[in-house]
Amino acid sequence: MGSYGGDDGGVELTELTLAPPGERARRARRARKSVEAAAFVKVSMDGTPYLRKVDVAAYSDYLELLQELNAMFYCCSIGLMDGYGQWEHAVVYEDGDGDWMLVGDVPWEMFVCSCRRMRVMRACEARGLSANA
Repeated sequence: MGSYGGDDGGVELTELTLAPPGERARRARRARKSVEAAAFVKVSMDGTPYLRKVDVAAYSDYLELLQELNAMFYCCSIGLMDGYGQWEHAVVYEDGDGDWMLVGDVPWEMFVCSCRRMRVMRACEARGLSANA
């Protein structure tokens, strides 16, 4: 079997490949897993038989996310429940505590950290969740 490091007490190749990863590699892997798990959320839309997955961290604000949801569900009537627009559909999300809230009610950074899943529902059903209603 080959060795690495020369003839004077080099390390066997099997020792290099079978050695457990260092603490630094384990920390990097854990951080990568936690970021990936928190960023992807499932999105359902009332009346559609399928779910989609969205990486909310890939967007910079709510409007960019809503544009993607409109394209994803072949719809042009998904908007924020801000009290001004007359949208046919509104987006709600489940936070870390299990509460359903309207998308747009909290700052974007807080939304990205706390969003667990989203639901696109009819706007008339979402009016009770609005702080402005």
